[in-house]
Amino acid sequence: MQVVLLAAGLGSRLGTLTQSLPKALIEVAGVTLLERAVGFARRLSPSEIVVVGGFGFGDVEAEIQRRELPVTLVENTAFRDGNLISLLAARPRVREGFVLMNVDHIYRPAIAERVAPVASEVTGYIDTDRTLGADDMKVSRDSAGRIRAIAKTLTTFDCGYVGMTQVPAAALARYWAAAAAALAEEGRAIHVERILARLAASESPPACVDISGVGWLEVDMQDERTHAETVVRAAPADWV
Repeated sequence: MQVVLLAAGLGSRLGTLTQSLPKALIEVAGVTLLERAVGFARRLSPSEIVVVGGFGFGDVEAEIQRRELPVTLVENTAFRDGNLISLLAARPRVREGFVLMNVDHIYRPAIAERVAPVASEVTGYIDTDRTLGADDMKVSRDSAGRIRAIAKTLTTFDCGYVGMTQVPAAALARYWAAAAAALAEEGRAIHVERILARLAASESPPACVDISGVGWLEVDMQDERTHAETVVRAAPADWV
């Protein structure tokens, strides 16, 4: 299994923090988001970690070299488009099943135990712990516990997406076909969750794995970064 880590974005909602620094290099409790994400990815014992850089690519590359992070770095020069384009930039490196992650999420180590088992089908990871706001990715599950719909704009939902998807080798062709259809019909501004949304509308919707009760943090806006700083500094050993 590989890990694909999306780290190309501008991070514009972090304000002055990312005026000249890519989001991947923002620090939380003295450790960059990139290093934390790679640390979590390593707990999955992957055959390879593919990091997709974009904005501030040279800075990300330098940080990887300085920290001697065990990753393969690829570049998305169209980083101003949706992060579906970042995923497609990694596609030539994907040779087997993979776990897809975003660089702006910080996970507790225990979550890796729920993600590491190889899935038999496309699987999204969800939780029911949070009160979801307008910017959170919401999920509605069907009676079998599968993803029936996923979008930030859902008004009826029962859980939230935690920013990770596993695509096993047997499902690669189906997943990439859905990605191509989304790109062709919806354009380059869309995000990777549109793939899950398309699969959810099929006869075989994605499975779910619930990570509720463990806890994770998102660092997409300034107040989230401030909150993450407080939480992680209070118990650094609890976080990757």
